[in-house]
Amino acid sequence: MSQQNYDTTDVFGVKSKIIQSYIERERVDLAFQSAIEDGNQVIIYGSSKQGKTSLLLKNLDESEYIKVECAPPSTCIDIYKSILRQLGVQFVEFETTGTRSQGEVNGTAGVKIKIPVIAEIGFDAGGKSSDEKSASETIRNVEYNLALAQDITEILKAQEPSKEKRKYLVLENFHYLSQETQKALAYDLRVFQDQGIIFIILGIWREANRLVQYNGDLVDRITEIPVEPWTVDDFKKVINKGSEALNVDFSHVQDELISNSFDSIGVIQEICKHCCFEADVFSTSPKKIYITHDNLECAIKKKTDDYATRHIRSFESFATIARKKSNQSGELSLAFPYYLIKVLLTADFRNIEQGLSRAELLDKIRENHHRAEDVRSGDLGAFLHGITQHQLSKQIQPPFVDYDRGAKKLKIIDSTLYFFLKNCDKEEILDDIPNPLET
Repeated sequence: MSQQNYDTTDVFGVKSKIIQSYIERERVDLAFQSAIEDGNQVIIYGSSKQGKTSLLLKNLDESEYIKVECAPPSTCIDIYKSILRQLGVQFVEFETTGTRSQGEVNGTAGVKIKIPVIAEIGFDAGGKSSDEKSASETIRNVEYNLALAQDITEILKAQEPSKEKRKYLVLENFHYLSQETQKALAYDLRVFQDQGIIFIILGIWREANRLVQYNGDLVDRITEIPVEPWTVDDFKKVINKGSEALNVDFSHVQDELISNSFDSIGVIQEICKHCCFEADVFSTSPKKIYITHDNLECAIKKKTDDYATRHIRSFESFATIARKKSNQSGELSLAFPYYLIKVLLTADFRNIEQGLSRAELLDKIRENHHRAEDVRSGDLGAFLHGITQHQLSKQIQPPFVDYDRGAKKLKIIDSTLYFFLKNCDKEEILDDIPNPLET
């Protein structure tokens, strides 16, 4: 039986669809399959490019869910409108003065919803008898407040009255939302869960119980699926599955390839893809091709260069701050963004991998700070608590660091950044980042 032919890009690499080297992991895939059946809200979380979207695509058909791509300006009402629009609900908006206790802004929360209703008619235009009743669609307008989760559940149930027909509601890139919107949604999730409306939330962070911190009532009402860690055995299975599809052999470089990935499946996928390209394998090979160390070295250099463009731009954007007058105080005048980047580029790599505690950060910033005596733990804490919003305001997408409030640690959440930091010239990058005190 002849081997099926695949393009290399359909086997290895980071894509928005399932690739041939995807493997099921019992602790992740089976946990997800169980979670969507248990009635709780589902949270899929982990660093970027670690398989969150692939997990969803592998285990649910597109017809089974409605997806909303979250963006920094999105509010709860924006998200709910998108969901309802995708269900075919029409809106007639009018101004309202309704407020929201979780911080939702006043505005066009009140709307009249056009909901199709199937009504039975005794006679149709052709004069059929009542024994031959036909269904006719009518429209009714009902006033709803889209700021209220209870109203949203009523509309959803009117659209999909059968539990079997009800779709999952997927929120992609939940981390892009403002903290106020995340908190508001955390409260609404309790209402939705009570009514059997299931959300699947995908977010880039590495701490457990992120939403529980916003609403303690979510304890026992959400099921969290961390997509990390990936094990060495997982990586070998991915490489072997892809190798079989393309008829290539990574055995000579497999261990080195995995050690250079720094536990990132995204990096593994991209390096494997470029190793194949370097070996002139662009589709399934008719004969066995062995990947060499030269292929691997070229692939690592290629990905280091690729990641450099994005990460250096992110570092520069992150470190840039508005100038403040000398008599002004606060986190911006202390240039925390610049000094944090300096710490990332000078700290011991293993410490960065494990996460930097707030106390460690404070000490390292004070070591290099131009006003060390003014660097207080409280000011640093305020900056760290807003670090995700700082990155979004700088249009750094996805964010590359996050602060775990529970563990009080700064963690890298872009899985490609470890690879880049290990392979780049950090001194050269630091020299090129403008010092805000000298501009």
